[in-house]
Amino acid sequence: MIPIERILEEMERHLRTAKNAGDTATKRESLAAIRALSEAALGSRPQNRIPEVEPMPLSAPAAPHAVPPAVQKREEDGANGDSIFDF
Repeated sequence: MIPIERILEEMERHLRTAKNAGDTATKRESLAAIRALSEAALGSRPQNRIPEVEPMPLSAPAAPHAVPPAVQKREEDGANGDSIFDF
């Protein structure tokens, strides 16, 4: 974890760069760096509150049911039963 003091020093350095920059692109780049450093500093703080987890109700698994075949199996010579090539 990066110390907050180090992040603040970097933010101050980027703020000075943004103030002294002559072109808009450099200012925007420094401001984007400040935003990223802010997010890093805020994200690195320990969470005081542990999120509560709600238990999910368990339901009984659905009983599998067999679907009868719509077409009778062909049992004649050369037929493969459930083959898709039986026609």
